Amino acid sequence: MPINKNDFDKGRVGDTIIGRIQTFLGSNKDAYTEGEILTRLYPDHHAWPGDHNGFNNAMHPLAYAGKVETRYVATDAGVQTYYRVV
Repeated sequence: MPINKNDFDKGRVGDTIIGRIQTFLGSNKDAYTEGEILTRLYPDHHAWPGDHNGFNNAMHPLAYAGKVETRYVATDAGVQTYYRVV
């Protein structure tokens, strides 16, 4: 059901996931996995398939723009992808 502009303007503006990731990584110089980042951004939210898509859609432009580095690191759990602010 469509709403008019006035009702739309009364809505709450949410932070984009790309902005939240950039802010989190910018305030933490360590490297984190996708799961670690999402858990810190959304501690009470566990819809991982939807979050995974949003995460990937945010990380690709950040990496392409040179804002985030990606490394594949061998750990005890196998090879993990880590992300860190540049």
